[in-house]
Amino acid sequence: MPGAEIAQYGVAIFAIAMLGYVFVKIISVPKSDNSKELAAVIENNTKALKELMTVLHQIEVQMARQEIKIDEILARSRGEKDD
Repeated sequence: MPGAEIAQYGVAIFAIAMLGYVFVKIISVPKSDNSKELAAVIENNTKALKELMTVLHQIEVQMARQEIKIDEILARSRGEKDD
């Protein structure tokens, strides 16, 4: 009977659709809780990045000072060797 084959396909498609629906409902998390957590994570990351930028700036300044001191020491040592 051709009607039985069509019915089987219909049942299979319905079963796959239901499995997909259940899968999506299990995997998805309510957005209200997720958005609050996401906002907190973004705020913490922003604060950490600002602190990191401050530290990197301080390191850059220290390296520039050290470079100047090294140049002065090299200039003195070259000046003494020339005499």
